[in-house]
Amino acid sequence: MKKNKNIPLNLKEQINSRIGLICSIVVMLLLVLVFHQLDYQLIQKPADQAAKEAAKQKEKAEAAAKAPEISTATVVAVGDNLFHDSLIESGKSDSGTWNYDKIYENVKDEIQAADIAMVDQETVFTTDHDAVSGYPSFATPTEVGDALINAGFDVIESATNHIDDYGYDYMAQTLNYWKTSHPDVPVLGIHETEEDANSVKVLEVNGIKISFLDYTYGTNNSGAGEGKEYMIDIFEKDKVASMIQKAKENSDVLIFVAHWGKEMEPMPTEYEKEWATFLMQQGVDVVIGGHPHTLQPYGTMSDKEGHSMLIFYSLGNFVSTQESFDALLEGMGCFTIQKTVQNGKTTVEILDPEVKPMVMHYNKDAGVFSPYMLSDYTEELASQHEVRTVLGDDSFTLANLQARFKEIMSLSVKPSTNTDLLDVTFNSDGDMVNSNGEYVDDTWSVSAANAQDDTAADNSDSSDDSSDSSDDSSDSSDDYDYSDSSDNSDESDYSDESDYSDDSDYSDDSEY
Repeated sequence: MKKNKNIPLNLKEQINSRIGLICSIVVMLLLVLVFHQLDYQLIQKPADQAAKEAAKQKEKAEAAAKAPEISTATVVAVGDNLFHDSLIESGKSDSGTWNYDKIYENVKDEIQAADIAMVDQETVFTTDHDAVSGYPSFATPTEVGDALINAGFDVIESATNHIDDYGYDYMAQTLNYWKTSHPDVPVLGIHETEEDANSVKVLEVNGIKISFLDYTYGTNNSGAGEGKEYMIDIFEKDKVASMIQKAKENSDVLIFVAHWGKEMEPMPTEYEKEWATFLMQQGVDVVIGGHPHTLQPYGTMSDKEGHSMLIFYSLGNFVSTQESFDALLEGMGCFTIQKTVQNGKTTVEILDPEVKPMVMHYNKDAGVFSPYMLSDYTEELASQHEVRTVLGDDSFTLANLQARFKEIMSLSVKPSTNTDLLDVTFNSDGDMVNSNGEYVDDTWSVSAANAQDDTAADNSDSSDDSSDSSDDSSDSSDDYDYSDSSDNSDESDYSDESDYSDDSDYSDDSEY
């Protein structure tokens, strides 16, 4: 009989066997835990994080779709920078280095605070100090251009009646000065080449593309010469319409500068009003007017399709030594462009329009020349103004300046639906002529002298509504709404303690 080979394990061996089994189980569990952790760290956790990040991005995208993206740009514009002889003299020095920075010292904070600042440079520039002239034809030293840039101006308007005072050569000097000394500054209204004349100046500010055009009614001389008609932008209906459409295709908003109107007339002429309506019909957003050398009202025109156009008919002068009350009362046009993007749709609004009153102060004997914001002007300064000697009285006061500003801003302007004057041109005497060279009468233009009477008649309880609208289509329109500056006047800002009356016959021919 064989022996049983399955000999029972002793107690020690049994314990060791069980320990080995337990260790194996523990190792297996640890391996499972390690692999599980590795799976979480390398696969599941990144996947969870990616899912959470995707959810956050989705939430942000949804929030962005609901919340509009808003951008703004502030704009200021001033009137005519017109250097007469005494102003030119004020910047000279014995060393031969000329400088005009001090002239703009009192207003440069307002200028530099804006995202875009615009100025009408009325005259050509020259580098030849022996060739400068302050009247009757104007040639201004280039140092004035440097002073404008140092003051904070970003856009230069140049389509004016004085731009060809010295013909092609000085226009070429002017363009070369800007190109070499300040190449990044857009110069409007004059062009070195025909290609440039057919292009549109565009600035992008805070994500808003702003285009600019600048046209004049005409010039004092014969332009730049035969074959160079492109050098000056002169009002011509088809050309203006074409350039407006080109500008609108490449920008969010269009600012149109217009050199127009009657000198020393605070009321917009029929020519201005007809062109204003035409510009609104073409889709212009803002019009900045100049040339009358005096303030005119401002307002907003709108049509039935919902398009609105802010219009400053004239901001008056900026720097000059003209010698009438109205020529020294000036304005700074201000507004904000707001661009809103929401759900893929872009809208642009013109907000907070206003004209801030200014005054051009000078005393030639003291060598003082500087525009002021009217809010910074004082009766003491007014008493030192040289124009008091010219006027022969003490009517030039701060109180009268405030009252006159309020009076001009309260003039009521009614849009025109006429088109008679869109095709006229101007001869060297400044008279309107038709295509046959025949004089065109503009006697139906409303003047400031009777504008107040018209306003009173409109508000009279006894006025006959049917007769008010039957005769003069230029004064009323069912197609357009107009909100003028009288609606925006803050009477608390201005003193009415003294009655201002502009009864004096100010003759200023020597200063134009």
